[in-house]
Amino acid sequence: MSHLMFDYAKLPYGKGGSDLGHNRFNLRCETLLTRNRALIEGKVVLDLACNTGRMSYPCLVLGAKKVIGVEARQELIDQGKEYLIDQDLKDRMEFVKADVFDYLASAEIKSFDTILCFGFLYHTVRQVEFFRQVKRLSPNNVIIDTSVATNYIWYGLKNFLEKPPMLLMISEDANKTSDTTDEDGVAFWPTCSFLETMFNTIGYDYKQLDYKKNGVTNWLGLEDYKKGLRVSYVAYKKK
Repeated sequence: MSHLMFDYAKLPYGKGGSDLGHNRFNLRCETLLTRNRALIEGKVVLDLACNTGRMSYPCLVLGAKKVIGVEARQELIDQGKEYLIDQDLKDRMEFVKADVFDYLASAEIKSFDTILCFGFLYHTVRQVEFFRQVKRLSPNNVIIDTSVATNYIWYGLKNFLEKPPMLLMISEDANKTSDTTDEDGVAFWPTCSFLETMFNTIGYDYKQLDYKKNGVTNWLGLEDYKKGLRVSYVAYKKK
């Protein structure tokens, strides 16, 4: 990629970060958002588990009509508001302090054109509920970015014609802002086959984004994508 629209080294969201972290956000932003601008510009966008709004901000710059960022940790919301305080973009950004699933359950059908779910689906045990709420809310598009588990041969994969959809249980530290907010620390990592099965179940077409084909040559900070341990999907509601 010879030119990137966003450089996190120059944004407050990248303050104190490393070259590795900046490169990771720059290229994720390019692949997930800039190259999908048609799904953002003029749209009402819901950004789930938005942190400080670090991926909401590019949506504002790309012309989103409005971005609603849902975040459970107030300190992250306060920081995100501080980053936007002197910018005209702040009028199109709404932060909501809430549990992701409480918010989804309370939202009105067709309130959003595009739902973003970046870095969240592997910090919960409620993946099926997430997809059920997507179906109920009926956005035109969903963009998902998540770490994924792999299907293991010892599980009996050779006995299946296709890779079976699976969830792998892990344990996290609920006191860390980068981990689950559930007090017991339990979370599931989905497999790609799980994600794809759920997209089919709720009636969405999908495509997995290929970072290499999209021009990524500098994999600094993106090793998990290169190894297939983290993936990105864009999904479209079937007509």
